[in-house]
Amino acid sequence: MKIIYNVKAMEGGFLVKEGIRREYKKQYDASTKRIDVVDVPEFNFLMVDGIGNPNVEEFKLKAEALHILSKAIKDYFKEEMDLLYLISPLEGLWDTYDNSQFDVTRKKMIKFTLMIAQPKVLDEQTFETIKENITLKKDNPYLVDVYLKRFKEGRCVQMMHKGAYNTEINTTKQIMEYITIQGMKLSGFHHEIYLNDPERNLEDKLKTIVRYAIEEEGV
Repeated sequence: MKIIYNVKAMEGGFLVKEGIRREYKKQYDASTKRIDVVDVPEFNFLMVDGIGNPNVEEFKLKAEALHILSKAIKDYFKEEMDLLYLISPLEGLWDTYDNSQFDVTRKKMIKFTLMIAQPKVLDEQTFETIKENITLKKDNPYLVDVYLKRFKEGRCVQMMHKGAYNTEINTTKQIMEYITIQGMKLSGFHHEIYLNDPERNLEDKLKTIVRYAIEEEGV
């Protein structure tokens, strides 16, 4: 949940690090004072789906499963290809069963997809081999449910929320007002990107990018 992936490469004899937050600064940074419009390209993600209240053990175990596999993938590329990928931030796509506007307080109506971005060079066959091996070694019931998928959002609006997750509704309202005023239409899910770890940071220090894919009028 806490960092991004980096690629270790040699250029002119010097070690060069590149990562998702360095390469895609606009997409993986945001302001608490303004709403930004960004274009989000296609990324390779590990994903796992869930339903219901995120404040339960199942949610934590599913997030853990993504991190276990992400670490295994990082180790694989380091050993097999001499590439170093540090783990990307945890992200979440959120929706409701009744297709109403997403509201974090309606926990029983929530369905979600947790995900972590992966190296573009990771293919399905390599992923399944890594997944099979790690499932035999680690005791997590949701490892088998994780899948690899390419996902592109396109044009989006986003804003940084600082503070507890249950106060995020204030940031979401600002984004919704902006979308209405600008004549935009929602075309995707409520998307959260968790830039730091709630187990290592106080609630008022948490940083979450709130993002919505949109369609612009006349486009």
